[in-house]
Amino acid sequence: MITFEISDEADQQFATILNDRRVTLRLRYSVTTDRWSFDLSIDDLPVLHGRRIVCGVDLLDPFGFGIGMLVAAPIKAGSDPTRDDLPNGNVKLFHLMPEELAA
Repeated sequence: MITFEISDEADQQFATILNDRRVTLRLRYSVTTDRWSFDLSIDDLPVLHGRRIVCGVDLLDPFGFGIGMLVAAPIKAGSDPTRDDLPNGNVKLFHLMPEELAA
């Protein structure tokens, strides 16, 4: 399992290796919706744009990218991925492979 550390920047980008693929995430905060969204590139090819970050679901599941799961989870009860709660750690963004979830 990987825990992504989100900084207090409204537009940020980072890259990592997930399931032997180079993955780039760009996170952006929207003042209008008070939510974060992300763009995803795999092996330098854009594959997802503007996916809203919500808690409790696999954000990648509908797409079948084969890189595992991306899940936002509230660490503090009642927290949502708002402007403050994602960067301050009340909500965390995790990457898991299916076998990790089963364990």
